[in-house]
Amino acid sequence: MGPSDPELVQRCLAGDESAYRELVGRYERPVYAVAVRMVRIREDAEDITQETFVRMFRALDRYDPARPFPAWLFTIAARLSIDQLRRRRVKTVPLFRSQPGADEETPVDLEDSGPGPEELAERREEERSAEALIGTLPEHYRIVVVLRHQQGLSYEEIAEALRLPLGTVKARIHRARELLKRRLEQRT
Repeated sequence: MGPSDPELVQRCLAGDESAYRELVGRYERPVYAVAVRMVRIREDAEDITQETFVRMFRALDRYDPARPFPAWLFTIAARLSIDQLRRRRVKTVPLFRSQPGADEETPVDLEDSGPGPEELAERREEERSAEALIGTLPEHYRIVVVLRHQQGLSYEEIAEALRLPLGTVKARIHRARELLKRRLEQRT
């Protein structure tokens, strides 16, 4: 196991570029995963990921080592994602994307590393369904669901990351689950 996140932050602050590269290497994929699940467009998610690390680097002197580094970093990514959504004013997420010059829409590829083709196809269908349902949630519910269930953050870490009271996070997750449950029941 390598150095801890706070150790890497200290090394970054001391001018160690390899420590910055190591932090980016550790968190690039999880930050991208949060961004792509929020904004639903890969190019936008890539831009958000890049901007997250630019802002992280600029704000490292304000990072509190008593706070979990991933929660702090996801705060940056989540806010950039929400800002992007507000700029676009998109309320729902399509399962299909139109390609320039094509008459048909193509399904959005969801990454999954299932062991076999049959299980892979089944998982993809389940993921598409779940992603579609999550994509219909208002953004303030969607971000807590993504951070909790897709990034594995605790309620406390989400509260810290989004600078919300713990009760608000719990209520939003509960309401989001209830809303998803109702929408799922309407589909069947």
